[in-house]
Amino acid sequence: MDENKTTNTNPESGAGAKTFSQDDVNRIVGERLAAEKRKGEAALAEREQQLAQRELLLTAKEKLAENALPVELLDALNVSSPEAMEKAITTLKGVIDKIKAENPKAVRISGATAASEVTATPNGADAQLRKAMGLS
Repeated sequence: MDENKTTNTNPESGAGAKTFSQDDVNRIVGERLAAEKRKGEAALAEREQQLAQRELLLTAKEKLAENALPVELLDALNVSSPEAMEKAITTLKGVIDKIKAENPKAVRISGATAASEVTATPNGADAQLRKAMGLS
């Protein structure tokens, strides 16, 4: 009898039962192991992606604080990549600086942790509001 054949020695159990050669068993086991390995690699890649996104969000918070911008702006930033995050923060900083230069009272950012209050008033609306409230 061939050593690589698995045979059924009990004729009553499962007439027509399929027998597998050692090569067949090795192939089946190899396929299953490869499938499990792919699952593990996919899960690892997903976890790495989630970790990278968390690190990017933390970096964005730090950059906002460094630029004296409110941390609340994080939700409005594109943080899909480090380059996109840098561009968004630079653009935002430039816009706020421009508004400050045009009207120093229009934007007020306060707090060491960049928690801030931003108020903008269009073209003299502040003066009109003060006059209406009797605060001129």
